[in-house]
Amino acid sequence: MIPTFVSRRLRWVWLAGIGTTLWVNRRDVARWLRFARRSVAQRDKFDLQTWLTEARVRAAITVDPVLRCDPDLDDVVVEDGNVTIRTASMSWPDSVTHLNGVRKVKGVADVRCEPGELVGGTRVTSYGVPVI
Repeated sequence: MIPTFVSRRLRWVWLAGIGTTLWVNRRDVARWLRFARRSVAQRDKFDLQTWLTEARVRAAITVDPVLRCDPDLDDVVVEDGNVTIRTASMSWPDSVTHLNGVRKVKGVADVRCEPGELVGGTRVTSYGVPVI
């Protein structure tokens, strides 16, 4: 057991470590938070298999060091085992090799890459932020 005066003095070290970890992985944390927010918002039409498949795909992206830190990777959508990875750019470099890990996920039938949507002539991400 750690005395309370020691734990109080070291609390800022733990908070700084957690904050640094979140900052380094901020894109991945943001994608997981959007997934959680969308899951709560769509809980009335909840499908467990689709939800589990999407969580597995997101975990595969999180584990892959190239995909996790890719700034062009916008969001992941899973419908009936078909995975659509939305990107913020028109051309995503070498998408075939990047998506091999996602293709191996249980429950995934097909994986495709799709650029962000055009809104008023400006390409936007799935959460409405314009791509510069």
